[in-house]
Amino acid sequence: MSGLFGTLNNATKGLNVQQSALQTTSHNISNANTVGYSRQKVTMVADNPYTLGGIGQLGTGVRISSIDRIVDPYVNKQLRNENSSLEMYNKKSEVLGQLEGIFNEPSTTGLNNNLSKVFSSWTYLGSNPELATAKTMVAQNSETFTDTLHHMSSQIDSLHEGTVQDIEKNVLDFNAKVEQLDSLNKQIFNMTSQGQAPNDLLDQQDKILSELTGIAGVEASYDKFNRVSVTVGGESVLTEDSISKMSVLPDTEGQLVVDGKDIEITSGNIKGSQEALTEIAIKKKDLNEIAFTFATAMNEVHSDGGKGIPFFTLGTDGNYAASIQVNEEILDDVTKINAGKNIETVVGGDGTRAQAIAALQNTKLEYSANPAEMKYNETTMTIEDHLGGSTVSGAYNDSVTQMGIVKQQSDNMVDSQGSLVSLLEARRDSVSGVSINEEVTNTIAYQSAFEANSRIISVVSEMLDTLINRTGV
Repeated sequence: MSGLFGTLNNATKGLNVQQSALQTTSHNISNANTVGYSRQKVTMVADNPYTLGGIGQLGTGVRISSIDRIVDPYVNKQLRNENSSLEMYNKKSEVLGQLEGIFNEPSTTGLNNNLSKVFSSWTYLGSNPELATAKTMVAQNSETFTDTLHHMSSQIDSLHEGTVQDIEKNVLDFNAKVEQLDSLNKQIFNMTSQGQAPNDLLDQQDKILSELTGIAGVEASYDKFNRVSVTVGGESVLTEDSISKMSVLPDTEGQLVVDGKDIEITSGNIKGSQEALTEIAIKKKDLNEIAFTFATAMNEVHSDGGKGIPFFTLGTDGNYAASIQVNEEILDDVTKINAGKNIETVVGGDGTRAQAIAALQNTKLEYSANPAEMKYNETTMTIEDHLGGSTVSGAYNDSVTQMGIVKQQSDNMVDSQGSLVSLLEARRDSVSGVSINEEVTNTIAYQSAFEANSRIISVVSEMLDTLINRTGV
């Protein structure tokens, strides 16, 4: 179309295009602080020209070729993966921090301090074997020691249970987000197949996918319609036409399955919880072995190799830190505490057995749920040092130190990974983030173009009025 009507048509197109561009700019500014929003840009191209015979082509104005999301898929993928690792270390560090609080070392109320008081009371009894209060002190300090073990064991069990429950909650969240992605896939397909760009839906898709990766490291792939497929631990949980659920196997350390198949994830909040559960199990095992070995060694010396009554009683389920108790017979009658060498006939002033028990503080023992048979010497009332073993306090301190090392490693990884994620977020924002200054500049440019097109329409309108109403016969 040429002539005045062609010019009017060009100006009308320009008016509409600048109006759409202003609307997109307004949308960007409105969502400048919206989490997960990617700025959008209107791409304008010259419309198909009109061929005028003998002259050439005349322009027919402007049109919008697309409204694009400004994103860098590579940066987004890298950010998802690194944030998944950050979530793993964060969760592991959080749970280990609670585990450190249970052990509460060094402190005046921790197990190590109670253990020292137990040995100190035996030392005092060895020097005052006929003093009733000395035997009472031994019984009371030993009972405080076992109560501390019980409390620690209970707290560790609670932390274990809470961590497993956290995994189960995360699995429910994971499945819910997969369902949301499935719903978005359908909406995105409907729009994309009609030639439309579902920019805001794609933002939602990216946001949910990032949240999903934070829960459990996943792999994502896209088809030509921008529908996302998701795999976790090598198993598909979402495809274009199917959806599966992840679940936790009962009575496991948070083992995950998809469609009955075991999966191993490598990052995410759940992975952090799983690694923390491993550390919790190790500390529970250490505590049980220390309780068992300590009680067994003391019982050997106190009972003179099984001839008398044991000082401690233990359960048989392996949960020794929870079951260790001072013998009820001794609690009922502290005079049954053997302080002298002869446990059948008490010799006045003899505190050698109590001193021998106190000496266990420096005896190197083997720590395991089923330790090798302790070699007890009836004559010296001692237990032979175990090659490569350690004292009770040493074994406990080693366990606490190892826990501290693992916690520190997790904290360091949180700091390192956090810096990397912050760098990637800044890089993403530089590409996809909304710059208010840039959008204001665009607003001025679009406004000027809108006003110029309006002026052309006004001029053409006057020219048409002149042509139609003021010319002719």
